[in-house]
Amino acid sequence: MNESYFTEDNVQFNVEVKDWKDAIYKGVALLRKNGFVTAEYATEVINNVKKYGPYIVISPGIAIPHTRPENGALAVGVSLMTLKNPVYIKDSPSPVKVMISFSATDNEQHLEIIKMIVRIVEDGLIDKISSMHSIDDLNHLIGGERA
Repeated sequence: MNESYFTEDNVQFNVEVKDWKDAIYKGVALLRKNGFVTAEYATEVINNVKKYGPYIVISPGIAIPHTRPENGALAVGVSLMTLKNPVYIKDSPSPVKVMISFSATDNEQHLEIIKMIVRIVEDGLIDKISSMHSIDDLNHLIGGERA
């Protein structure tokens, strides 16, 4: 992982999406652009949401699009996208405004990403992140700077 979780290469603010599927495709596209996942990864996430429900919505306002390593993960990666207009992800009770997509090649390598996501939820940072427009401010807020 880079010195910071988030850079210009893996963050987009205030993104317009048509629906929850479009939101997943756009969030995962950042992972694909950086070589972390194959073209099929987003489709696998969407298929899993259709099959298992909105498992990617972990708290009101935030979703973490991801799927099993064998479904197209090439490396450990993370991206963050805020939505201009929140969307409801299939049958979820609350709308999503922050999406942190990630990929992992096994069941352990992504644990630092999971810890960061848990910190965001536990510290109540979803609303602040949803209105941000600066990557530096984002990394400062979540303590993304890593030695």
